[in-house]
Amino acid sequence: MDASAVLNFYNITGKKHLFITGCKGSGKSTLLNNLCVLLNENFDFLRSYKTMKPEVVIKSNLIENAREYTIGTPLTANPDSLSKGNNMKAVQEGFLKCAIPAIRSHIDNSNNRFFVIDELGYLESSCIQFQTSIFELLNSSHVLAIIRKQSTSFLDKIRSRKDVLLIDIDTIFNNLSCIIMASGMSKRFGHNKLIADFNGKTLIENAISESRFVNFKDCIVVTRHNDVADICRHENIHFIKHMPYRNDMIRIGVTHIINNSYSGGILFLPADQPLIKRTSLQLLCLLFVYHNDKICRLSFNGNAGSPCIFPSHYFNELLNLPEHKGGGFIIKKYPAQVIAVPAQDKYELYDIDTPDDIIRLSAISH
Repeated sequence: MDASAVLNFYNITGKKHLFITGCKGSGKSTLLNNLCVLLNENFDFLRSYKTMKPEVVIKSNLIENAREYTIGTPLTANPDSLSKGNNMKAVQEGFLKCAIPAIRSHIDNSNNRFFVIDELGYLESSCIQFQTSIFELLNSSHVLAIIRKQSTSFLDKIRSRKDVLLIDIDTIFNNLSCIIMASGMSKRFGHNKLIADFNGKTLIENAISESRFVNFKDCIVVTRHNDVADICRHENIHFIKHMPYRNDMIRIGVTHIINNSYSGGILFLPADQPLIKRTSLQLLCLLFVYHNDKICRLSFNGNAGSPCIFPSHYFNELLNLPEHKGGGFIIKKYPAQVIAVPAQDKYELYDIDTPDDIIRLSAISH
């Protein structure tokens, strides 16, 4: 998950708190650390981790000398069981002497806007005084935290708060599919532009790489070109051949998505925009997931472009577009339903029409 996209998403939603969840090894801690770097401001923290003993300890910058306090010890002496579920018993002293005083100090004395907690889990759910302090913290400050993917009364209350933005790394994009549009006739280019070289990759290879910025439920290429189909085989991505019109390309792609996997939305990704960034594509998808009934479209300074995402209630209209028409026909029909999602820079919206465009955008990408 791209930290810049997540931070932009959090700021755009206006939510007070950001909580990250996911299975073990999903990258939660890496994302949290990257977010802390991007905050570009001082923050207070409460960090817990397992030692070699093993036990779980906690520390904070608000406690003198950042001293470690134990909050969990093994339930069993068998080290092989320590990676299996709730295998630690809570030690109240760590919460009473470190965690709660740190939160109190932040609320009463700190000028820092954010309080960062690297995990709230079942150990934290065992201390009533700590829970009370956390809810007081949520009411008075901004919290950036990892929350364990587990149901306890304490954790569920946090997740259900209206001022909390919760991102589940495992499932956030599970309801989204992608269609890579690779059927242009390249009339101004002189030959099939999608197999032209762009900084060591063909344009279609570059588009396939862009599609992998997001863990889509399903991703296909729709093309009329045999050479594009050959590259899709090599890249191990599903493709569908079509003829002859743009509306046919969309109809065939949408039909495949509907028949093979339910999706709440489909992102249409042009194969000739080689400068789309991971941050922008993930932000586009995050905002769609947040709004879920709107058409979301990448834009820059008010200039809208592609890619764009259509929610499922437009699928029937996508299946029945007029001849030669694309998704823009629906966008013009429902302008109030379109959300413009900011790209990182204007060049992300630029496409390749001529060989000169290849030279110009290649230079920009360096």
